[in-house]
Amino acid sequence: MSSPHASSEPILRGLRVLDLAHQYSGALAASLLADLGADVIAVEHPTRDAIRTMLPRKGEHSMWWKVVQRGKRMVSIDISTPEGRDVILALAREADVITENFRPGTLERWKLGPRDLEEAGISVVMLRISGFGQSGPRSERPGFGTVAEAMSGFANLNGEPDGPPIFPSTTLADGVAAIFGAFGAMAAMWSREHAGTRPGIEVVDMALFEGLFRIIPTQIAGFHQLGEVPTRPGNKLTSHGVLRDLYQSRDGHWFIISAVGPVPIRRVVAAARLDALVARLDAGVMADDPAEVIAFLDECNEGIHTWARARSWNELVDDLTSGDVVYQQVYAANDIVDDAHYQARGDLIEVPDDDLGPILMQGVVPKFPSRVHSVWRAGPKRGIDNEEILQGMLGLSDSELAKLRDNGII
Repeated sequence: MSSPHASSEPILRGLRVLDLAHQYSGALAASLLADLGADVIAVEHPTRDAIRTMLPRKGEHSMWWKVVQRGKRMVSIDISTPEGRDVILALAREADVITENFRPGTLERWKLGPRDLEEAGISVVMLRISGFGQSGPRSERPGFGTVAEAMSGFANLNGEPDGPPIFPSTTLADGVAAIFGAFGAMAAMWSREHAGTRPGIEVVDMALFEGLFRIIPTQIAGFHQLGEVPTRPGNKLTSHGVLRDLYQSRDGHWFIISAVGPVPIRRVVAAARLDALVARLDAGVMADDPAEVIAFLDECNEGIHTWARARSWNELVDDLTSGDVVYQQVYAANDIVDDAHYQARGDLIEVPDDDLGPILMQGVVPKFPSRVHSVWRAGPKRGIDNEEILQGMLGLSDSELAKLRDNGII
């Protein structure tokens, strides 16, 4: 979606990114920059890639690959070889940002670490995403998003009070780390452009667990100041002074209600026709002792469950909407695809793909009303842009390209 006066220039037009990432988090960070117009050159191993193996697949084509490598140019290079290293150094000289998510020490072993790049006269921002970061006693350990979800405290906060911790079923820690990583890379670029930062390699060091840890607001401050270790509340958040839970209508629709503060809570209990609870709210119950507040919210919650189970979804929608309540049906993929608001916001786009034809996927986020952003292709074939980049950009001859190919470097 764009304004009538939108520019044709994507906001990151002119930024070049060399994407060395071989796992989802680093690849997603580069993908977010590509969505906003950066020229991303992604480097893939000539014969293997973990993301290509992930399910679901249509034939040999992974949906993960199609989405996370969208909008990128693709070259295949074995960067662990001396010949591959030389090609990477040449590409790095043309880049503003490098993204990578190897285990710490791997690029250094291949002589492509920050010091090696600086010694080669290269000046870039280098985003390094890893399980535990580039420093600390666990830095050399491997790590995926699930480990980060465990270590950040997130999993411990999710699940029913009498049940085990619950982990998300999708790439939450990886995704949050990718967003923080892209943010860090752009902060470093701003400093270079506007604050006179010295040339060389500006490292952005992002551990997978740190992004998710950062967005959990009170677990550390509450422990430090009150000695409280948060426990699993299930879908209910009365322990936070918040009226929120998962409810089900008489005809089986799952939905959430969320209310923070006396005024939104009053709207909910009024919509549910819990008049006695409305009166207690008006008398100032939310200013009582925290234990009394929690007990009151638990009582509200039980009343809402009873009310919801007695009504159809359409009846509930009428009551909740007229009451100006914050609510939402729990969506599955088919609900999202059919939703008019997703469509109006441009959050569902068809991306061209040579293998499968147009693929429906997420749109560009965030929105810039004065700009036009588009995704020009889905994750492509291996090494599809080798000639364009290695010859057109780096000036390699036919014989040099053939030698790299014959030796398995590309």
